[in-house]
Amino acid sequence: MSWRSLKFWGVMLVILGFIGLLAFGLTSDPKKVPSPLLGKMAPDFSVTSLDGKSSLKLSELKGIPVVLNFWGSWCPECTREAPVLEAFYQRYDKGQNKVRVLGIAFQDTPSRAKAFAKRFGKNYFLALDDDEGSIALNYGLYGAPETFFIDPKGIIRFKQVGGVTPDLLLEQLESML
Repeated sequence: MSWRSLKFWGVMLVILGFIGLLAFGLTSDPKKVPSPLLGKMAPDFSVTSLDGKSSLKLSELKGIPVVLNFWGSWCPECTREAPVLEAFYQRYDKGQNKVRVLGIAFQDTPSRAKAFAKRFGKNYFLALDDDEGSIALNYGLYGAPETFFIDPKGIIRFKQVGGVTPDLLLEQLESML
């Protein structure tokens, strides 16, 4: 195949296109994936707590900022963020109504989710997504952990893919108050 042939240049174009796509993929941060839900009403859902003692409907929390965290007992990064979320809950949520922290375990079993919550001393409202993962699907989850910051009007203002930090939680809370 000569460099002057149309076939040669067609193959070269395909190879260069592939290299370009590969380079773009390697330089893109997967944690910066934008959510089409930003600036829109948070999809409503109803859940029962992991302990079965209470239920919650997201839309009933209007007027209070919500930190909605999706996690799984199988998720290594969730183990690192668990103490951060619990400390945030203890400081800003526990009976103060400044913010509500909610945790939804997905792709998990009740026994594993309960064991994880006990191991990490999670005291904020925890629930399990249904078997179909309906809540996770409605929020367009890519994996765990992912956290949505919902303002008092019920609008999603920020999405964090990956673990949260104390600084991020405080910054997002302040922006919603």
